[in-house]
Amino acid sequence: MPLPIKQYEDEFYRILEPFLNLENNTARKYTAGEYNLKMMPTLAALFDFPETTVKIIHVAGTKGKGSVCVYTTALLRQAGKRVGTFTSPHLRTFRERFLIDGQCPDYETILAHTRHVVETIQSAGLTPTFFEVLTILALSFFVDQGCDYAVMETGIGGRLDCTNYVTSPVCAAITAISFDHTELLGDTIAAIAGEKAGIIKPGVPVVCGKQSFQEARDVILQRAESLAAPVVAPVSPPPLAALTGLPPFQQENLAVANGIRASLGIAVDWRAFTPPAPPGRFQVIRETPPVILDAAHNADSAKRLVEAVTAKYPGRRFVCVAGMVAGKDYRGLLRELRKLDADFIFTNPRVAFKGSELHHLEDLAADMNLRWRSIPEIHSVTELPVDTPLLFTGSFFTATIGADLFDPEHVTA
Repeated sequence: MPLPIKQYEDEFYRILEPFLNLENNTARKYTAGEYNLKMMPTLAALFDFPETTVKIIHVAGTKGKGSVCVYTTALLRQAGKRVGTFTSPHLRTFRERFLIDGQCPDYETILAHTRHVVETIQSAGLTPTFFEVLTILALSFFVDQGCDYAVMETGIGGRLDCTNYVTSPVCAAITAISFDHTELLGDTIAAIAGEKAGIIKPGVPVVCGKQSFQEARDVILQRAESLAAPVVAPVSPPPLAALTGLPPFQQENLAVANGIRASLGIAVDWRAFTPPAPPGRFQVIRETPPVILDAAHNADSAKRLVEAVTAKYPGRRFVCVAGMVAGKDYRGLLRELRKLDADFIFTNPRVAFKGSELHHLEDLAADMNLRWRSIPEIHSVTELPVDTPLLFTGSFFTATIGADLFDPEHVTA
């Protein structure tokens, strides 16, 4: 008899508990000794170098990289390829990080593989970080599942992200770049772009997504030129109703994914293609009245979110449930979200150890004369306005609140 879902989810983290997990502790930053590629070749050797068995598509960027991974997977699947997809963080279940053909693997299969990977690593006396384990876990799992391609999203940055130990991807892509993780990547767009562009490899095609900052594009193109890496422009899909109905920023991400597909010389039947809904990225989980989940957590992402909401729901007044992890750009986010003319409910993101910008959001909202109130912990839909459009944003961990409240059947065994 299958275990309850929570027991499966808890078991995954119990197995990985020995490894340093900085996803769940933003008070503790990576040190130079942890944020590097030194461990990955040794880990790869333990598992027969899985990156040489499956074709790697490597995606970096500040915004949109998760959506590009989802769309790329869907395009390759439509062409008959078997695809593994590694993204982070997850919205509802850890299995979202290890998709096979766009679907979560069953709990027993992925947990068995996780146990095997951890036992192998511990037997070798190695002490990688949590994300290093996840990276080799994903690649070895995709090989085990017979995948043709592995679509890999970077965790932080690119140049020193552990996914970048892969030396011979078949394609790279860099989505829109803006400010984030400045303590590791630098405090200028050029510096951040240089870190993201570190995934570009000699002679390997790179798709450069639309950039809000010209200096980001300049850095990417200069890096590509220095490595003789062909630069591929995003390729807009045909103007079919199912595709043009996407918000503008998702149309841009789909164009990047289509550029990846084109660089690989893979054909697709667009009339048989339905774009999936990337979890937590302008994800409409209820239409009447709308409930939207979006993980925007900086000014640029919030700006695009506001554009998408106003285009799809002109004249509708939303209640915006906003919660941000400590250290994120609450000023930039709220500056853009106020353009919605929404009512605001501020809350804490649903994640342990991350910290919260709740008090800063409250203080800034008061200074801006916004209509707002706070609910530090939201546990029930009865705490929210009835029959009102809702937008959950500021973090994946705030989007999760909306998913749990309005789509409780989403996580299934």
